[in-house]
Amino acid sequence: MWSFVFIPVLDCLAVGLLREVGGPVLSVVGLAMAFPVIWLSVSASKIRVAVAILAPLCATVASPFVLGHEVERSELIRMIIFPAIMAGLALSGHAVARGLIKHGERLDRKDRELVRLHGATKEHAQLLDTVLETVNVGVWAMDANGADILTNRRLRADRSWVQESTNAANPFTVVTEPSDEERNNPADLAVRGASFTNRLVRVGDGEKQRTFSAASRPLLGDAGQLKGSIIAFTDVTALVKAQTARDKFVATISHELRTPLTSILGYLEILDSQPNPAFMGIIERNAERLLTLVNDLLLVASEDLELRRRPTNVSELLQEAVRNAKPAAAARGITIAMRIHGNVAADVDPGQFSKAIDQLLSNAIKFSPEGTQVVIGLRGNNGEVELSVMDHGIGMTEEEQDEAFTKFFRADQAMESAIPGAGLGLPLSKAIIEAHGGTIGLNSRPGAGTTVTVTVPR
Repeated sequence: MWSFVFIPVLDCLAVGLLREVGGPVLSVVGLAMAFPVIWLSVSASKIRVAVAILAPLCATVASPFVLGHEVERSELIRMIIFPAIMAGLALSGHAVARGLIKHGERLDRKDRELVRLHGATKEHAQLLDTVLETVNVGVWAMDANGADILTNRRLRADRSWVQESTNAANPFTVVTEPSDEERNNPADLAVRGASFTNRLVRVGDGEKQRTFSAASRPLLGDAGQLKGSIIAFTDVTALVKAQTARDKFVATISHELRTPLTSILGYLEILDSQPNPAFMGIIERNAERLLTLVNDLLLVASEDLELRRRPTNVSELLQEAVRNAKPAAAARGITIAMRIHGNVAADVDPGQFSKAIDQLLSNAIKFSPEGTQVVIGLRGNNGEVELSVMDHGIGMTEEEQDEAFTKFFRADQAMESAIPGAGLGLPLSKAIIEAHGGTIGLNSRPGAGTTVTVTVPR
């Protein structure tokens, strides 16, 4: 590093000697000393500035003595003024250099700050993108004309679903010339700067219909002008279905509870004025019906079903269930046919397993038209017990079969036909069979009956 100072100093001495040798003819050569002076002075180092001032002075004063020239009085002015000019040039160069260095340092600091801010902005953008793609809510940022500024994955998926699956108006797009009905859509309201919360939008028809809850807030500029809007769409289809199911459940359970209670209260009132032992039997049957319904509700609601397994003759359980169901079947003109292949035994809870069979038989009888036959089959097969109950009743659609084992679910036709029931038969049977480590399934067609198949390990 010493060469960056030593070489310019030698350069000053060489120029001074050359200028002294050439005399007046080469006096202009002295201007070449400005280059090493500038080289030394354009630095933040004060030592190099001092060297830049002293080097021309030493070169100018020492040259005559080195060459053995006599210094005339007229030369003294030149020997004073020239180094002074070089000193001024050195100081000016140093001042300019320091200003440029400080300016460069400020720029470097600003560049580092910009890099830091850019990194922070990038991280913030990544965080925002991750949050938007993670939440199960469709987010749509639009400008004042309704064009997309930002959308997340969920909103794009919902928008595509509407375009591909339905013929309904798309609530996730802005209509150029909306009709009177479309002017109340969330997107059109948001374009006009409206602010709203929990605005329900139904898209599609029938089983494919979905319900969204929309909320919007306007984006305003510093002067209060509308710059756009943010809309959030939440899919509340499951919540709406749950509310509908709850209403159906309340209506069904109320009816199922009211019927025996009305009978009990009615016969109790009659007993006050006309005592009759037969009425007590009716009251007892209705009370048992209420107790059975409450127990079924508790059993379906229970997470853990307690079983008391023991070796059991399932064939006898099935025959007993058929004997108990025959009076109800005979009252409707329905016959029950048994197809039992030998004595089939399994390690089950007799009480719970009988309850599951009773529920399946009761369903088959209730949903079968008068004069038809219910067929119940039983066989042992490869370490398993296979039981089937087949009826020729109203049957179910594919959508209804998907919901058949849902608690309190009842098919629309069953509701319209006023067939009694609380929607607990299949869910209760499923809970019992699965507690035994088995499986239960059904096969049905509208108007062609239903076959329920149960398989449990032996």
